[in-house]
Amino acid sequence: MTIRIQTASNPTSRVSPVLMPLVLLVLIGTQSQSTVAQLVAHPVIGTWSWTGFVSKCVETWQYRNDGVMLATSGEAVTEWRYSVTPQASETGFYKLTQTSVRQNGKKDCSGDVVDEMGTVATVYLQINPAKDRHIVCKTGSLAACFGPLGRVQ
Repeated sequence: MTIRIQTASNPTSRVSPVLMPLVLLVLIGTQSQSTVAQLVAHPVIGTWSWTGFVSKCVETWQYRNDGVMLATSGEAVTEWRYSVTPQASETGFYKLTQTSVRQNGKKDCSGDVVDEMGTVATVYLQINPAKDRHIVCKTGSLAACFGPLGRVQ
């Protein structure tokens, strides 16, 4: 018995049933490893914190490799969905776009309860060469930035 595999480049490929499990394992393994490597290898993945200058209140941002970012500021917790460019620009900035999808409605470090549900924000991150600090900027320049945030993990 022979199993036919149709592809765009070769619509009549045939694979022996004995080899089929091996072929599938190789294809699945290769795809999973490259996807995981791309996500895990991005320098933004991890937990970062920043302490405000006046209030000494700590903000923590946790970028997960599944495209979710959890932000805590004071008692406030917000969940964001994010995407980030895989490579920094020529000027060293990663473009990060995030959408607020969930929040707990409590006070943030400034003492405010901010309703950010559905907010879409784009910021630009510049990560230092050691990949243990980054700044957050409004544009891909150093004109309006805050930080640095330090890597916690």
